Amino acid sequence: MSTLVLMRHGQASFGAARYDALSELGQAQAHATGLWMKAHGITPEKVFHGPRQRQANTASLLLAGAGFDSPAITHAALDEFAEGEEIFSAAEQFLGRSMALNSGRERIEILRDYDATCRAWANGEVRIPGRLSLGEFREQLRDWLSSHTQAQQASGQTQLVVTSAGSIAALVCEVMNLPNSSWYSLLRVIRNASLTEVLYSKGKVSLLSFNGVNHLPPHLNTSM
Repeated sequence: MSTLVLMRHGQASFGAARYDALSELGQAQAHATGLWMKAHGITPEKVFHGPRQRQANTASLLLAGAGFDSPAITHAALDEFAEGEEIFSAAEQFLGRSMALNSGRERIEILRDYDATCRAWANGEVRIPGRLSLGEFREQLRDWLSSHTQAQQASGQTQLVVTSAGSIAALVCEVMNLPNSSWYSLLRVIRNASLTEVLYSKGKVSLLSFNGVNHLPPHLNTSM
C-alpha cells in the first residue's frame, strides 16, 4: 500500500481583489506543515500541486520548511472548481446583492452568501461561466486519481498533493463512492493546510484520515 496525502493550500486572500495569493497566515501554515513533516521524518517521494499560485506557493514553502530538494510537479487537473472572484460574481448574480467587503455588509453575511453560492453550484442551480459542472469536475479528478493510483509505483511510497478544498472534497467523494449531494458538506469543513490521507494499491483506494490539522499550532487553524 502507498499513501496519497491531500493538502489544502494555506489561507488565501478571501475578499481581496485577487483571491489567488497566500495571506501571511497562509504562508505560515505552509511553512509550519513543512517543519512538522521534517520533524516527523515524513519524506514524500513526489509532490504535486494544482496550477494556482496559492497551491504552488504552498508547495514551495512546505518544501523549504521540510528541507526537501525535489521540485513540485504542476498538474492542471488539480485546479479548483472556480476562483474566488468568479464565485463572488456568481453570488452577486444569484443573490442580487453586493459581495464587496467594503459595501457595509458584515463579513459573516458575505461568507454565508459565498457558501450558499457554492452549494447552489453543486446543486446545478448556478453556472459559473467557463467552468465545469460538479459532475464534470468530479470526472476530471476521477480520471486523475485513477491514472495516478493505477500507475506502476513501489509499495510503501508517500506522495503529497497540494490542491484546494473543492478538489479534495471531490476526491473524497470518489474514494468513498459518495453522491454529489455529499460534496458541499465536505467542502465547508475542510480547513486551510489540512491533511487528508488516501491509501492505494493497484487502483484500489481507501480513506485513512480526513481534514487533519493536528500538525498545526492552534493559532494557525483557520477555515477561510
